[in-house]
Amino acid sequence: MNAQFKPETAKKKRGRPTTKSARNVRENLIAAARACFIEKNYQQVTTREIAARANSTMAMIHYYFGNKEGLFQAMFVETFEPLRQMTKQGVENPPESFAEFFKQYYAIMTEHPGFVVVILKCMLFENGPLEESFIHQHLREKAEPMEKLLTKMQEKGVINPDMDPKMLHISIISLMNMPFLMEPNMEATMNITPDKDFWDKMAEHQCMLLEQGCLKKA
Repeated sequence: MNAQFKPETAKKKRGRPTTKSARNVRENLIAAARACFIEKNYQQVTTREIAARANSTMAMIHYYFGNKEGLFQAMFVETFEPLRQMTKQGVENPPESFAEFFKQYYAIMTEHPGFVVVILKCMLFENGPLEESFIHQHLREKAEPMEKLLTKMQEKGVINPDMDPKMLHISIISLMNMPFLMEPNMEATMNITPDKDFWDKMAEHQCMLLEQGCLKKA
């Protein structure tokens, strides 16, 4: 699986970067790291490789992130930031369906093919970059708004009152992620080409499946 990334090129200057160039350097490093971690296991990727891919230096990785682990964690948080913002807004104004949530998630994952596998591997295996304290802080930070969103939808009368929001949250995570774990073998076993059209249809299908199973019946 080849993750394509072309960094923005700029003339290197001495000293600390300006605000605009700092943003570009940081974004390039995160994008390069994501591409490297998708292609290789975490332990196989070096900061030298990431820096070269971002047309930057290891000193910049140290400056912005501290080390490889810090860079990985920043990449994790920032990749899912659009979804976090959407969930936060949903708590304030509960939606009538899950459509936009599924579309946003699939948009993120299809933009970075293989990323969900990277995250799951790092969460499941020991000595990975996602320490227990980080998982507790950031995954819980994401779980709480989602559970609040589901509770708000339930209070609004959108979701079946018999549903447990925590159990429903687990079901949603399973529905969203399992297709990506199956992706490498879809063409061989199911004659399915997992292109953009497929993922758009999958988002609609998952949403319909979930809503018909858990929304309050009229």
